[in-house]
Amino acid sequence: MRHPQLHLFPRCLQEVAAATSLSDPPRQFPCVIDWPRGKGKLDDTLRVYSISSRKTHTFQVPDAHFLGPSDGYVLLYEPYRSAKECQSFLNPLTWKEWLFPLDVPLDIVGPIRLGRNLIQNDGPALLYEDDEHDFLCFWQPEKNDWTDMIVPSIRTVALYDHKFFFAERGHQYQRIGVIDEITGVLLSYLPPPTEYFYYKYLIATDDGLLAVELKGSTIILPSFMTDASDVTKCQFEVFRLENYPQNSHWIKLSEIGDLMLFLDKQNGFSLKASDFDGFKGNCIYFITSGIKYPKREYEHVIGRFDLESNRTEMVPAPAWLGLRQWERQAAWFIPTLN
Repeated sequence: MRHPQLHLFPRCLQEVAAATSLSDPPRQFPCVIDWPRGKGKLDDTLRVYSISSRKTHTFQVPDAHFLGPSDGYVLLYEPYRSAKECQSFLNPLTWKEWLFPLDVPLDIVGPIRLGRNLIQNDGPALLYEDDEHDFLCFWQPEKNDWTDMIVPSIRTVALYDHKFFFAERGHQYQRIGVIDEITGVLLSYLPPPTEYFYYKYLIATDDGLLAVELKGSTIILPSFMTDASDVTKCQFEVFRLENYPQNSHWIKLSEIGDLMLFLDKQNGFSLKASDFDGFKGNCIYFITSGIKYPKREYEHVIGRFDLESNRTEMVPAPAWLGLRQWERQAAWFIPTLN
């Protein structure tokens, strides 16, 4: 691995990273990570924006392309190693690298967050396709090894109670599938919480398995808005799975208590506000994109929906976030020393 070059990361994190004797590193509030889109021009710079400190931090990994984050790591494609396959995940804080013993093709691959551990990060995971099948590839702590299993084409997936709950991509009937984590056996199908759940999110929490959707829409988050200020019009509905597996059904929630949910184009996950100073729960943070006027520039936008007031506000973000948005992508990222 060619060592990444870190620039301006928070001093407290650098000091903790150096103190390897610490067994319980401080928890970090999710940041927004921004990276180049596609595999064209080699751009080895990532930018990380901290919502809590409102500071930007950057780092570089020479001769590498980035394909997105998963649980405190970023998925790397390094042409000098292989022209056709992803090789590893990298933790940009500690330089720890997870090498794949599996062949993961480069063309159709996406890192995801499973939510096995709701506070400390799990091992990373990803979805990928080959000519015949779709695969879920993840680190399995019980086996201390990478595992990949053939799965249906998945739109959203969450790991809850040692089972993968997923919504299929493109199935004519909207349904939630359940796969055993250890054996990979398909256990059952459940009805979705609403008729058009194909474009929504499943999220594991301490309070159960949640389903989240944008109210009054059949899209994920609006991946594009004609006016970035429209983010304040986004509202969400939250459902919880009850009585699985005997009499499974979904109930709509009016509040989620201490929970904070985080959504982006690919993933959803949850944290507890009481684990962080200065934040309150019962809200949903999300990333989308739109046009910023009057210059008509494309940008990524961060929003925060409060379930109590049923209102959404824009979260302050740096001017660089999403400029030339068609060339860069953005997602949630949780710094970790694991």
